[in-house]
Amino acid sequence: MSPIKLTDAPDGFEYYKVCDPQGVCRVVRGFQEAQRVMKETPGLTATKLPSTKAT
Repeated sequence: MSPIKLTDAPDGFEYYKVCDPQGVCRVVRGFQEAQRVMKETPGLTATKLPSTKAT
């Protein structure tokens, strides 16, 4: 399964939430980092976090 991008940030600056089957999650920055974490630990899923806009 590939990570799902959840922000509108430029490539490399988007954030992904990577979770294991027990629901323990961590946030990583960038698609490549999310893929690296998922490769190191099989069974993880990733979801892209929504962007926040400063006002």
